[in-house]
Amino acid sequence: MTTRTLDGQSALVTGGAGGFGLACAMLLVRDGAAVTLMGRTAQSLEAAKAELLTAYPGASVQTFAGDAMSEADVGAAMDLAASGQQRFSIVVATVGGSRSRGFADTDADAFMDTVAYNVRSAYIAIREGIGRIERDGAFAFISSTAAAIPFDGMPGYCAGKAALDHLVRAAAHELGHLGHRFNAVRPGLTRTGATPGLFSNPEMMKRFTVRIPLGRAGEPEEVAQAIRFLVGPEGSWTTGQSFAVDGGNELRGAPDMSAR
Repeated sequence: MTTRTLDGQSALVTGGAGGFGLACAMLLVRDGAAVTLMGRTAQSLEAAKAELLTAYPGASVQTFAGDAMSEADVGAAMDLAASGQQRFSIVVATVGGSRSRGFADTDADAFMDTVAYNVRSAYIAIREGIGRIERDGAFAFISSTAAAIPFDGMPGYCAGKAALDHLVRAAAHELGHLGHRFNAVRPGLTRTGATPGLFSNPEMMKRFTVRIPLGRAGEPEEVAQAIRFLVGPEGSWTTGQSFAVDGGNELRGAPDMSAR
């Protein structure tokens, strides 16, 4: 029987319509949290909400269509998350990705756009969150193994995720006196809506899996378990950390991606 250790708490999940966001939301509602899903399109959010309610009938799930890069939208989504009887105390921010290519193909503006895409939404989640959560907030972020090991053709993504990891440490250092906790998870290659092309390429998958000691890619649910630990009471003395959930990929480094 599942222990509902998150009863009485309310959570916002950005990028909540699929992939890591939906997998994290699934564990939050399983353990009793009221969840607000934030994403760009109402249709995808409603589909995610339906999936959550099918798995856990009676769960408290609401949606907010907006942009995680917008302070106004994130603030409004947090106000919605705080509008019920449960205490708003959990923020899971999953928005990020690569918007540029290698050095030769990416100008400075495109590089900075990619860096910002991976760290701005996290900063907004922190800034807006601490304005609404007086004490003891739990913030968790999706980083990447690219924060720790370089990948071919992804300088903006690598720099952005590395910046995210250090932002987590800076927040934990400056805001810990309020009881707030800030942590991140660095997923390795994981099957999400952002990776279908890679998973359908046997040669590239072979190059990847040989660099993973456990010999396989991951699933969003495996990453979500780490996020769930970090935002729950189990992680009550964990802050300022970023750790890999990657099958051991960081031990061996990135594969050769030159044929991508």
